[in-house]
Amino acid sequence: MARPAANLPPDSRDELVQFIEAARAEGTSDEFISKLLRSFGWPQREIERAFYDVYERLLGRPIPAPAGGAGEAARDAFIYLLSFLTLALWTQALGEMAFIFIDHFIPDALDRSYGNPSWQVAFCLARLIVAYPVYLLAMRQILKELATYRHKNYSGVRQWLTNLTLLITALIGIGTLIAFLASFLQGELTLRFVFKVLVVLVIDGGVLWYYSAWLKRRPRSTRVLS
Repeated sequence: MARPAANLPPDSRDELVQFIEAARAEGTSDEFISKLLRSFGWPQREIERAFYDVYERLLGRPIPAPAGGAGEAARDAFIYLLSFLTLALWTQALGEMAFIFIDHFIPDALDRSYGNPSWQVAFCLARLIVAYPVYLLAMRQILKELATYRHKNYSGVRQWLTNLTLLITALIGIGTLIAFLASFLQGELTLRFVFKVLVVLVIDGGVLWYYSAWLKRRPRSTRVLS
């Protein structure tokens, strides 16, 4: 019983499976076949799925699913949501602190609605002190499980929630650029506003860069049955 292909058309998937079966019939090792296919541009995820099909056909039975099921997926979703929500908390606090210092060093004589800067700084620091360690612990747990359980690198929970975070981050960056351009076209651009835009783009760009690379990262060690 073969597993359905998620990204490849049926013909391409069957062609890949048939190639692996023909190569194995000639005595080629699975490790060499996997490296050969990767060198020709096949994604590691599709290679592994093709090997699943090969071994399911060879054994005449499906590969057993790991224990956990829906409960494990719910637990993974909880950890990912915790990490992303705490990411939002501490990055927002960091950006707000930068805004407070910009307002302090580049004051606007016409704007007196700063509130109590000392209380604002204290509130930002409180969020950083609480949210950042929780974020680090959640990410540590996620990275540990990704290294231990390779199949979690391809899980729908990881893909969906990380891409959702990237989407929200990208929208924030786009909105910031729109506000910057609107102020520029209206001739209302100030040095203070420029610095605030730069703060948002630096934090936003850092999150986009890290999680885009993190989502594409694959386990270093590849175990292929032989």
